[in-house]
Amino acid sequence: MPDNPLNAVNRGVYISDNLPFLQSLNDECIDLVCIDPPFSKNETFGRKSDTSPDPLKPPLTEHELHTELALLRRWGISDEKTANAAGIDWPATRYKDFWSWADVHEQWLKDIEEDYPAVHKLIDTTQEIHGDATAAYLCYMAVRLFDLHRVLKDTGSIYLHCDHTAGAYLRQLMDAIFGKDNFQNNISWKRTSGRSDATRYGRVHDTILFYSKSPSFHWVTPYIPHDPEYVEKTYRNVDSIGRWAPDQLTAAGPTNGQSGKPWRGVDPGENSNHWRTPTAGGMNDFIIERQLIPNWPGAYPTVHERLDALDKAGLIYWPPTGRIPRLKRYYESTKGVALDDIFTDIKRLEANSVEKTGYPTQKPVALAERIIKASCPENGVVLDCFAGCAYVAIAAERLNRDWVTCDINPRAWTVFKRQFSKPKLVLLNCSESTHIQQPSLIGNIVTVHGPNELPVRQTPEPERPTPTFKPEPAGFKVPASLIPEPEMLQLLLELSGYKAWCCGFANRRPDGQIIQTTRNFHLDHLAPKSKDGFSNEIMNRAPMCPFHNIRKGNRRIALSEYREEIALASDLMVDSIEDLIPLNYAAAQAAQIYGQAYARAHPQGLMRI
Repeated sequence: MPDNPLNAVNRGVYISDNLPFLQSLNDECIDLVCIDPPFSKNETFGRKSDTSPDPLKPPLTEHELHTELALLRRWGISDEKTANAAGIDWPATRYKDFWSWADVHEQWLKDIEEDYPAVHKLIDTTQEIHGDATAAYLCYMAVRLFDLHRVLKDTGSIYLHCDHTAGAYLRQLMDAIFGKDNFQNNISWKRTSGRSDATRYGRVHDTILFYSKSPSFHWVTPYIPHDPEYVEKTYRNVDSIGRWAPDQLTAAGPTNGQSGKPWRGVDPGENSNHWRTPTAGGMNDFIIERQLIPNWPGAYPTVHERLDALDKAGLIYWPPTGRIPRLKRYYESTKGVALDDIFTDIKRLEANSVEKTGYPTQKPVALAERIIKASCPENGVVLDCFAGCAYVAIAAERLNRDWVTCDINPRAWTVFKRQFSKPKLVLLNCSESTHIQQPSLIGNIVTVHGPNELPVRQTPEPERPTPTFKPEPAGFKVPASLIPEPEMLQLLLELSGYKAWCCGFANRRPDGQIIQTTRNFHLDHLAPKSKDGFSNEIMNRAPMCPFHNIRKGNRRIALSEYREEIALASDLMVDSIEDLIPLNYAAAQAAQIYGQAYARAHPQGLMRI
């Protein structure tokens, strides 16, 4: 599929839940995703003092606060209730990083279970091992990573910043969505050099998971400067051009052509070698850039002519002993050391850094610059959908890439304006007045857009998402249910008078009359699922209300036990558990329904038991 144009505003800051924002973007319109999502640390960030509650330093000015509130009013948001209804945060005093099933929409789990079974299995297993909070966080991240995968070009890449808290689970999640073969690096960024933990080694690094969308991804190898001690030791010779070290002018293996013939009385064949001159790479580029040899190397077609030209320019070293001359390899011709997956040279921001915003988890712009240089082409588009600190946008702007960002909190716009007005960062004009959807803007203008001003998606939405990863067939397969689930739900609700078996919930008209409909009910299990082949049959199923089904999640708990928890929490919709349908009676009636259905399906056969 060809790349599609970016349908969001270049240099746009979208204040929105990033899921509807991502869903509004065209397919394959992004070259690089660089995100620093919450880490699932079960913490709340921000100053806790009632006298100084704002987490930003310095505190908001009156003008900044007025601008935030005016923006919200423009979007029809006047208080915390209307902000929540619009899917964004009210300008918060603290920033939460804790998760529960209340943060997970029912449809997310249903879609994941139906379309991404490997991801659903991962979430299920995570819940058993690590608990509800991490499983809910993975579900939150999964639905966003599905769309991030969709909006990436085939040559695109994603970098996801995390730490030890959920990093192992996110690695498995991204394996399932992007494919394990598209995993490129587990980068360790050493964010601090000194930390003392009383009972373990100091935790001093974060992790950056690097995945490509396909094997054909954009990549420019990053280099870092050589260690000064190495430079001093290796490039110890100095002339009018610069520091140099002697390098080979020959390569292994004799040849019958001119490269194997003697030059200036030196025969390379005596050592089973042949002449080799720089016609590509660092030294070659150095000669051209410095104009050390006119018309190099095109004007010198033969190897002996190139050797003569190098010698005339003073680029060949003749050792006092021995007969083989050497090439002067200059330090400035080297690119440095190819970077590995341990970043130790980019330090965390100091307290007095001009980049500081006040967010405790802020990352340096240099970190994003390194990623963008390596993985985004010069005409590419960078996306950050957890953009509160603006560091990715600043790096993209410095490197002349297009960029678009999103954050759920309007405070992000205040941060963007502060950051882009600092002369030592990037000086841009930030405008609240430009909010009409435009594919691009003339001039260096950053604009803000509300939750009701999202891009208009121009690529068709598929009827069903297509999984990018299919697990190997399991050794055990539970047979399909004999009765289709919609029919099963209808039959079971008829047994209880269209009331949920968990708490007695029912769809009612204003006069209290029960509406006989399956809407707003879920199917769950009477007893925890097993591999006996009957777990999903009607005799082990129960209609649940969405509220309790979502909170139950994938807990391996019988409905009879869960009812008692609901009663203790005073969440029953009836007077007592005794007013709910008896589960033994319900299971027996359901077994009869199953037997009748089996007899119709297998009139000549015996019932499977």
